[in-house]
Amino acid sequence: MPDDRMDDRIQGEPGGRVDDRDRVGEDAQANRDNNPPHMEVDVTRPKTAKEREEEKLRRIAELEEEKRRQIEEDKRKQELYRRRRKRRLITPGFVLVVGAIASITMFLMKFENKRMLIWLLVILLVSWMIGSLIQYMFERFAAENESNVSDEGEVINRGLAPSEEVKAEENG
Repeated sequence: MPDDRMDDRIQGEPGGRVDDRDRVGEDAQANRDNNPPHMEVDVTRPKTAKEREEEKLRRIAELEEEKRRQIEEDKRKQELYRRRRKRRLITPGFVLVVGAIASITMFLMKFENKRMLIWLLVILLVSWMIGSLIQYMFERFAAENESNVSDEGEVINRGLAPSEEVKAEENG
């Protein structure tokens, strides 16, 4: 009869008593085997109140950091959108200023109406092309500057600053 109960007992234990720690370990191993890693449950010891509080504070800090990053990203996107809208106004603004200057100048010089309208049309078309070229250049420079900003928001260094170049030349 003692031999039948020996299967449930751990060998080497005095008195043949079952070690609860091994059963808990076996339960934890079975739990890990049956559940995906994100669902692992630590059954070896319960967490203390201090550990639970620390974990709670860590989670709160992570959520606040993520929220701060999201807010910064939203602000950056809004700023880029605002700048793009401003750049779209370069061509019409340029045409408006050139057309106003041309109209006032031709009016003060007492041009005939028909001749003034023809010249104004030519001036507006040329100024539209020049304004479009200026707008294209601004957008190209802006796209270049945006590509120089890394994901962390730091500008990529493309060489030494002038003061660093002088120091490098002095040092050899």
